[in-house]
Amino acid sequence: MRALALVAAVVASPALAEAPYDQFMGGIPACLEEDKQECIGDAAAACFEGAPDGQTTVGMMFCMLAERDAWDALLNAEYGLARAEAQNFDNADRANAPQFAVRADQLRDAQRAWIAFRDAECTMRYGMWGSGSMRQLAGANCHMSLTAERTFALRRVRSELLGE
Repeated sequence: MRALALVAAVVASPALAEAPYDQFMGGIPACLEEDKQECIGDAAAACFEGAPDGQTTVGMMFCMLAERDAWDALLNAEYGLARAEAQNFDNADRANAPQFAVRADQLRDAQRAWIAFRDAECTMRYGMWGSGSMRQLAGANCHMSLTAERTFALRRVRSELLGE
C-alpha cells in the first residue's frame, strides 16, 4: 500500500518529464488558442514516435507527463486570468451587491475541488491495474487528459466572464 502511494505521488509530480520529451510539446498552446480539444494527446503521440525510448512503457509515461506539464503551465495561466476577471466583477459589485462579489472565491474553491477530484480519479485509474505496468500509462494519461480538459474549461469560464 505504501509503495502504491509513493508511485502515485511520483506520477503526480510535475517535474518528471524533461528533455528529450518536452521537445514535442510546442504545438500545445495552439491547440488551446484554436479551441481544439481533440488534439489532447497529440503531442504525447508524437513523442512516442520521436523520443529515443518513446516506444517503451516508461518512455510513453514520460511523454504523457511532458504533455501534462505543458497543459499544466497553460492551466495555471488560464486560472490566473479567469480569477483576475472574476475579481474585477467582484470589485464592481462589492459596493452595491456584496452578496454577489464572491466569484473569485468560488473559482478558487472550484479549482481546489477539481485538484482533489483529479488526484483521486487518477489514483483510482492507476490502482485499477494492480501491479501491471499499464498502471504507469493509465495514471499518466489520466493526469494529462484531465489537466488538458480543465485548461479548456478555465478558458471557457474566462470567456463567459468577458461575455464572449
